[in-house]
Amino acid sequence: MSKLMRALIIAMVLFSIVAVYLSIPKENMFARDADEGYYYAYAKIISQKGIGEFSLLLREYLNSKAAQLFPHPARIGHISLAAFWFKVFPKTFISLAHFSFLMFVLFIILSFYFAKKFFSRDLAYLYTLLLSSSPIIMYSGRRCLQDSSVNLFWALSVWLFLDFLVSKQRYKFILFIISFYLSILIKESAVILMVFFACAYLLYKFGYKQDIRWSYFFGLLFIPVLLSGLTFTLILGWDNFIGLIKFISGVHFPVVVINSYSLYNTGPWFKFIIDFLLLSPITTLLFIGYFFHTLILRKFDWKQAYFLTFFLIIFAISSSMKYTKIIRFVSILEISVCLFSVSALYELFRQKSLRHQTYCVVLAVMLISLINYSSFTYLFFRLGIYDPISNFLLYARKMVPCICPH
Repeated sequence: MSKLMRALIIAMVLFSIVAVYLSIPKENMFARDADEGYYYAYAKIISQKGIGEFSLLLREYLNSKAAQLFPHPARIGHISLAAFWFKVFPKTFISLAHFSFLMFVLFIILSFYFAKKFFSRDLAYLYTLLLSSSPIIMYSGRRCLQDSSVNLFWALSVWLFLDFLVSKQRYKFILFIISFYLSILIKESAVILMVFFACAYLLYKFGYKQDIRWSYFFGLLFIPVLLSGLTFTLILGWDNFIGLIKFISGVHFPVVVINSYSLYNTGPWFKFIIDFLLLSPITTLLFIGYFFHTLILRKFDWKQAYFLTFFLIIFAISSSMKYTKIIRFVSILEISVCLFSVSALYELFRQKSLRHQTYCVVLAVMLISLINYSSFTYLFFRLGIYDPISNFLLYARKMVPCICPH
């Protein structure tokens, strides 16, 4: 890849970053009575009264059916980071959105660094451009939600575990454990990553015949969960912690419908695929094509197999949840989707001349990014969609009538 191509890609990535920043809503345009308002209130209270207030906030939350329609205050990792942000910057919705924007920028930088380390520099540039122009990733960087924090820490954990498996160095395992522990504190659903890490370990050890000690396997299963459980107990109190577990179990495995809004978040196992197609159709189609291409050829490079396993496990577990099939909850899957999309383009434009292939792939990625920018602008800026659930996306794409996206 020439220096000019790299410069153009860097310029487009910077354009993505600037576009997200400039699209942050005005102070009176945030959803004060929805999730954004609750995260803002939690962060403001903790910044003023300290972490000792988490216990009282959760107790009040568990005793209020009305509050339980919105996020709980036990996501102490994200809320604590936001509270610290409020110690330094103004306690406003725009300020909290700037915190999400910072997490978005760090996520993009992190993705480029590790993609360059484990793949190639050319692929890293193209991968970063697709990732930075992903409508759902850009969306997460402009709202007062926790999605950007989740993406950053989940991605960090996934990359650090790959780094550990390849190097087998103890200090990298410790870094991974810390990151995984923080991911659980950011959002409790990070525990599902444990299934992926366990499968990736077993695949690496037996599928790729790598010598790696069993102590690491048991360490990744127990250490992060025990540390996070101890942290939750110390900060929230034992009774609150047990109440929280029961509440979360009721949300993900309900006996009856929790509320009418939950019906919008149900659907078939392939609902996430439809949502990805509605948001970024080209990258999703490329991912699907390359996925079946690798299955047919049965040529699995270890690093590609790693990210394929990540997608399949997170997708399968998230799709099995009855009333929480919300696309922004699995936006982290874009780290696999974008990676395989770039690989698919290299296969599509495979030629004898590496130079011509590079030109074609770079041009294709740039065009796809422009299409992604168009989707982001149309869905989240022009229509002003706050929560990109399937119904609103279908309406926006004019596939169903009479549903207001606001």
